[in-house]
Amino acid sequence: MYNILDFGAVADGKTLATKAIQSAIDACHQNGGGRVLIPAGTYLTGSVFLRSNVELHLAHAARLIASTDLADYNADDAYEQNYGVPFEEWLGKHLIMAIECNNVSLTGTGEIDASGDFFFEEPKFYPYHQWMSGFGWRNGISYAKDKKLLRPGQVVCFIESTNVTVKDITIQNSPSWSLFLHGCVQVNVTGLKVFNTCYFGNTDGIDIDCCQFVTVSDCHIETGDDCITFRCASQRLKNPRPCEYVTVSNCVLSCEASAFRVGVGYGEIRHIRVSNVTIKKAGTGINYITSYAGRGRAEIEDVNFSNVSLYNVSYPIAIAGDVGSVRRITLENIRAYALAQARLSATGECEISDVTLRNVDLILLRDEEELTERRRQKRGEHMLEAHGVKDLTLRDVHVLASPDQRALWISSFSHTDCEGLSVKDCKLD
Repeated sequence: MYNILDFGAVADGKTLATKAIQSAIDACHQNGGGRVLIPAGTYLTGSVFLRSNVELHLAHAARLIASTDLADYNADDAYEQNYGVPFEEWLGKHLIMAIECNNVSLTGTGEIDASGDFFFEEPKFYPYHQWMSGFGWRNGISYAKDKKLLRPGQVVCFIESTNVTVKDITIQNSPSWSLFLHGCVQVNVTGLKVFNTCYFGNTDGIDIDCCQFVTVSDCHIETGDDCITFRCASQRLKNPRPCEYVTVSNCVLSCEASAFRVGVGYGEIRHIRVSNVTIKKAGTGINYITSYAGRGRAEIEDVNFSNVSLYNVSYPIAIAGDVGSVRRITLENIRAYALAQARLSATGECEISDVTLRNVDLILLRDEEELTERRRQKRGEHMLEAHGVKDLTLRDVHVLASPDQRALWISSFSHTDCEGLSVKDCKLD
């Protein structure tokens, strides 16, 4: 056991403890590994690097506070795979990093406060974001307060590491993504809690990017952007790999953007199962998207969802792309209370094929806001709409709405250019 107090840390929330924490981690690693303890108390820190065979443990009532001075964070070239996204106003500066480590853990019932409120501006209404009819960013959205210095990036990063464990910790007040897993193998995330302000942009919960053999369970995420993403952005990795063999189960999610987002990058996302999930609120519940802002070409296959409840969402299901592909997917035992349509749309060079919706209830809600022509266009005119989808199977799919609500739509179900459509035991009138 390596207690950071023995290495000079002071639990006053004011004295920078970066050196003490890093010294304890390094000593633990050099002596063959073990646990580094952050005991009860409040500790101010900048960037620290985890090492192989080290468990960083935040005890109950332990609190790490991220420094608000960007000089206390890692350099941009701290590791080869590092990056920031200036047009989203965040940098390649992080709080806790594990780079090419083996047997590395972040555990405990303590919390990490990443000081996002210091770096974000007051929320504003940007026209670009008002496409999301309904619950997405209804309070506006915030970006970096300082447009020159910007803000830190992902809070906790595991990069090309193996045998990774994240258990029971709380991450809150993030300035960007909360937990980033990039190019990792054998990952277990259990009992993670993420609480970020609803209008903080880019504050994803868990981003699983080009990782293999990942289990995520029993997590509670409430955030201002996507909750959980599956990505295939392999360009910066030393050893590019698909994102595959992932399970997510028994989670409660709430966000302004997508509760689940499948697809960012140029590569493959496949063999993923999501089950037993409750989505409390989301702009889009389940979102397959093969490219973003004109970038990316994801090839998505065998990414399936079952036993999902969605409440207070705009778009319950969205499958879309103009490049790449979405193939062999099943969504079953889904119940969604939604403001906007479920949409499956392949355009351009995109292929969407062999899609099954089974035992799906779409229950359309009445929006409290005025249904302007712009909002109507973004919401859609058909409650369930499919375009350009090959071999689409609908079994026990029910689209439900009150008579006065139904009058606000052209139809319950519309399909165009859908070769091999099969509909059975559905209520779509």
